[in-house]
Amino acid sequence: MDTRSYRLGCLKETDVFEVDFPSVLQVKASLIQAAARSTENLGMTAKSLTRVAADIRENDWLEKLQISGFVPEKSTVWILEGILYYLTHSHALQVLKIIADKCALTQTILLADFMNKPSTMLCNSIFHFYSDWPDHLLPSLGFSHVNLSQIGDPDAHFGLLHDPQNLFNKLRNLPRSVHTHPDDGTPCHRLYLVQASGSPNQQIPFSVISV
Repeated sequence: MDTRSYRLGCLKETDVFEVDFPSVLQVKASLIQAAARSTENLGMTAKSLTRVAADIRENDWLEKLQISGFVPEKSTVWILEGILYYLTHSHALQVLKIIADKCALTQTILLADFMNKPSTMLCNSIFHFYSDWPDHLLPSLGFSHVNLSQIGDPDAHFGLLHDPQNLFNKLRNLPRSVHTHPDDGTPCHRLYLVQASGSPNQQIPFSVISV
């Protein structure tokens, strides 16, 4: 559950849009209301929060976002956490291309996580989209700058992954092209954290889109 608009002071001048299924948005709103009743200090830190009921697999989700107040010409941070690998390849690429197209219009930042191919085999009925090389994929769609981290990297260890025997640390020492561990033949399940951006060199205030 995304609570950035309630806990990040850096969003005080930022409009936040949260896109999800209607039923999920209703549950999230109920949980926030319940938390507000039991916590005196719970308050919104973002300039505004707009919940948009839409399915990003459909063709009208961006239109629904704009009807709800999203301004395409306004610089935007798009947050796609825990979503892309649930989509088919065609749907995931469609969403990424729509976001990448905004780079030609205004300053655009994408924050997303990607599974590699072996990770999708953890549950064949749930996970579909993967990319072993998202740092190559995203520039081909229109992003000009891409930074990729693996779990356990210095900028993605979260203060918890210091043990050299940790699974993520073992994977970091293997080329990404390797899909099975040479020591035991187990699949190399990788999760990549990616920040991509593009800009037509104009600087205006940001919106945040959480999907």
